[in-house]
Amino acid sequence: MKDKEIKNLSNSERFFEIVDILKKHEILSGINPIKFRIILEELGPTFIKIGQILSNRSDLLPNEYIIELEKLRSDVSPMEYSEVLEILGEEYNTRLFKIFLKIDKNPVGSASIAQVHKATLLNGESVVVKVQRRDIKEKMISDIKLLKKALKILRVQKIFKDIVSFDDVLDELLTTSLEEMNFLTEAAHIEEFNEVNKEVKYIRVPRVYKNLTTEKVLVMEYIEGISIKNHEVLINEGYDLEEIGSKLADNYIYQAIDMGFFHADPHPDNILIKDGKIVYVDYGMMGRLNNRNKEILSKCIVAIFNDNIREVERNLLILGNAKYEVNHSKLCKDIELILARYKTADIKDIEITKFATELISLLSSNGITLPKDITMLVRGIVVIEGTLEILSPNINLMQVFESRAKSSTLKDLLNKDNIMKEMVNVGNSIASLGKIPHDLHTFLKDASRGEAKFNIEVSDSNKQIDRFEKMVHRIVVCVLDVAFIVGAALIVANGVDTPEQSFLFYLYLIVGFSFTVWLFIKMYIDKLNRRK
Repeated sequence: MKDKEIKNLSNSERFFEIVDILKKHEILSGINPIKFRIILEELGPTFIKIGQILSNRSDLLPNEYIIELEKLRSDVSPMEYSEVLEILGEEYNTRLFKIFLKIDKNPVGSASIAQVHKATLLNGESVVVKVQRRDIKEKMISDIKLLKKALKILRVQKIFKDIVSFDDVLDELLTTSLEEMNFLTEAAHIEEFNEVNKEVKYIRVPRVYKNLTTEKVLVMEYIEGISIKNHEVLINEGYDLEEIGSKLADNYIYQAIDMGFFHADPHPDNILIKDGKIVYVDYGMMGRLNNRNKEILSKCIVAIFNDNIREVERNLLILGNAKYEVNHSKLCKDIELILARYKTADIKDIEITKFATELISLLSSNGITLPKDITMLVRGIVVIEGTLEILSPNINLMQVFESRAKSSTLKDLLNKDNIMKEMVNVGNSIASLGKIPHDLHTFLKDASRGEAKFNIEVSDSNKQIDRFEKMVHRIVVCVLDVAFIVGAALIVANGVDTPEQSFLFYLYLIVGFSFTVWLFIKMYIDKLNRRK
């Protein structure tokens, strides 16, 4: 039988296997989080991986599904040792004894995409070898195509229409999985993570053996540390759990807010302590915030702590994507309700997981989705908070977030380039101020003839009303300013002969000067706000 015929037969068998599993769990009668997880487990490694990725996507699934998918087991049936050796031989195109002195037979771990073995190089160095399962890419691509076909035939989309759109999500999950399967990318992530944390004395990153790493095999330094789950061992070795928790929290927010490159799966199994340093051992899932999103997120966090509802709304709308026209009044009201619940609470008592979940649910109910990098960060924060709760419950990630976000924003404001730009803006404002008397005279003359016109965009009526009110207030202040300055000038022109005239002159001058300074300050603040 030809290879193509064998493949088609295999695909046909797999297709009916998928259909049978879906029918077995009576998917047409409805779906719930537990049933969804069990179905993915029975469908096999491809779908276990999909479930693990979906557990990071709180923007796609309700929270109850996220919680259940987090239970998907990481370990799957390991490959035979002989198959591992065959794959390594194919990748290196040479006899393994020319590279490795020893490769342990029993794997350190076996997951849906790859499994890990401890090994020893010829020079005696201990390493871990991550070996990708044979044909896993092809199997995943085929499985997803077959699943799409099965779901279409069974018309399952109708059941899931309020939860997730399968075609789009499966395409995105396939792209994400294929990226994670390229171990050259993971090796690059490890090196970048090392560069990002090079100034952090208490972080250690395993060395990557680039000459031995391929798309399907990753070789890196073996670090035999203490798992942060082993509290008793850590304490017996003289470690302070509170100190470890504090450093872990601060560094994680540093990764996200300051550097924009963070570990997206910081659960206890991925973190060791070695010689007083924190070691991340798996870099398959990393997140990245671009400069724009990093800056907006920092400003949004500061606005949340300052209870600035309008600013929170503005930044969330910049960050997210609206599926339909946003009801700004409803969105602001929803934000106000959430912030009001936490306003009276001490910051150390606020659970960031609960707060983030409520915020994402709020956005979803208003038809707003957040970009993948933000949802990955939210997921990472939820995981790191769970890790901290076990390690050192007194550490509050919300406090660290507030401190980092404010210091980051302050650092940006004190940036030399930003200061120079603002000086130029203030200079332009001063120059334009000289035109105010002429423009005001023209405006008042037109108004007296009933010819004054206002062009106002009303796409967001609440915001425009606020802006219009501010404009009117400043026009009134400007008119009074001009009146006092002109009054002072007229007194001087007519001569300051009496104490009463002298008093009025200085009074007009002081009030006029005060109004002028106030206008300068407001113009400068407006410039800063427009930059946000």
